[in-house]
Amino acid sequence: MTPDSGEERLLLNTGVVASKRSWGRLVRVVIMLVAVQISFAGNGIITKLALTGQGTDPIVFSLLRDIGGATILLSAAHFHGGIVWPRREDAGTFVLLGVLGVYIGQMFLTMSLQYISAINAALLQPSQPVLTTLLAAVFGVEPLGLSTVHGQLKLVGIMLAAGGAVFTVYCDSMADAAARHNGTTTREPRAAASDLIFGNGLLIAQCLSGACYQLLQKHLLSSAKTEYPPLSVAGVGYLVGAVAIGLVLPVCHADAASWSWLWRSPTSAYALAYAIFMTSAFNYALQAYANKHSSPTLVTAFFPLQVVFAALFSWLVFGKLPRTTEYIGGMMILVGLAAVTAGRVHQARLAKGHDDSV
Repeated sequence: MTPDSGEERLLLNTGVVASKRSWGRLVRVVIMLVAVQISFAGNGIITKLALTGQGTDPIVFSLLRDIGGATILLSAAHFHGGIVWPRREDAGTFVLLGVLGVYIGQMFLTMSLQYISAINAALLQPSQPVLTTLLAAVFGVEPLGLSTVHGQLKLVGIMLAAGGAVFTVYCDSMADAAARHNGTTTREPRAAASDLIFGNGLLIAQCLSGACYQLLQKHLLSSAKTEYPPLSVAGVGYLVGAVAIGLVLPVCHADAASWSWLWRSPTSAYALAYAIFMTSAFNYALQAYANKHSSPTLVTAFFPLQVVFAALFSWLVFGKLPRTTEYIGGMMILVGLAAVTAGRVHQARLAKGHDDSV
């Protein structure tokens, strides 16, 4: 065997190993993002139940959720290699991360559910992957690359998934409106026009903030100067969000009645526990890991999947069978996600080197 052939074989074996690692990492990322959307789908239903007729204060609910989430995430970071605190030059970015992703991204969603339905809230969530893609292209984080196959796949996949979610929720809301008109439904009454405007305004701000959060998080996780672990980034962001909500608490009507739901309403207490352990600690830890090893576009591309699992939960919990339009929308979402994932795989194959991202 000549030295040249030995080197070629070594390079070939190294490439095969790297390719297997990349595939394994991609599979882990996809499984994590699906699990996150399952958890988010349950959160919308549970939180809506907690805010309806239970006397739950959304500001206090958000504050306790963020304190609990920050405690769990930072504790996990401490026992998993130690907490990496922000460097001085990154402090401003971490503040924005907490304010946009935790303070606005969560509290505005919780507040909006007082004025609009959970279905209405689900209608605007698919805008996040579209907003993330556009902002990532504008700020140069992840160019669209529409002249490439992987760029076209990702864009078509995102639009198809978002369109499937909007189609599903729109058809569902139209069917419910017809049922209300015929007097054959027991769902909540239609919200007033002023409530709809205010609630949807909060949701638009929440979706835009969520898109910015993913980009800022990717910036920190990709820092060349400091190796920020995903748990540390998520935990510090939650801590900043809790502080931000705590600062506005004195100007709100946070009297004794605002806290009494904790022991008066078991439903609200269960919802808070779910929000702390699942929606906060579990979801944000997995999202941070996925963002570090993939991209903000891939992470948010899975958001429309919430609609599919929300329909499934409605069938399992309330006995509501999916409509034909929900099957169609679900297939659009799944095909769209498959296109996004295929685009990511194609991009990885074309990469000249092998790094930690997929």
